[in-house]
Amino acid sequence: MDEIRKPLEEVYFFWIERAIKAFRQEKNRVFTELGVNLTSDQWIVLKRIHESPGIHQKEIAALTYKDPASITRIIDLLMKHGLAERKPHKSDRRYYSMFLTEEGHELVERLLPIAVKMRRKGLEGVSEADQQAMQRALNQIADNFTS
Repeated sequence: MDEIRKPLEEVYFFWIERAIKAFRQEKNRVFTELGVNLTSDQWIVLKRIHESPGIHQKEIAALTYKDPASITRIIDLLMKHGLAERKPHKSDRRYYSMFLTEEGHELVERLLPIAVKMRRKGLEGVSEADQQAMQRALNQIADNFTS
């Protein structure tokens, strides 16, 4: 069958979207059961700040593949919920450094084992070799669009 008439069920990007949607639905279900009200994007930003205390918003945007305006909104919500805080950057007053509050640290530490368990569940039955091949393929696809 030619590429133009290929049904969605045979398009790789459709499969990627399906996998992401299934993962996010599971994350939402698990977080809701735990009484945690975080979106996937909020979790990603929270985790990034946890990994790099003092990171500034532009770096968060670049490292999470999100636009700066979205990051600002997400950070504002995290701050509103008492999970993150902005502090003036030590050497460049144009930037703010981001840190987790004590409550933010506690939440990340509580959720990390659950996140690892969910990732493992998603990769059940996928060999290490297939995981590495998938990572290479997805990186190549992203590179094809960004270079």
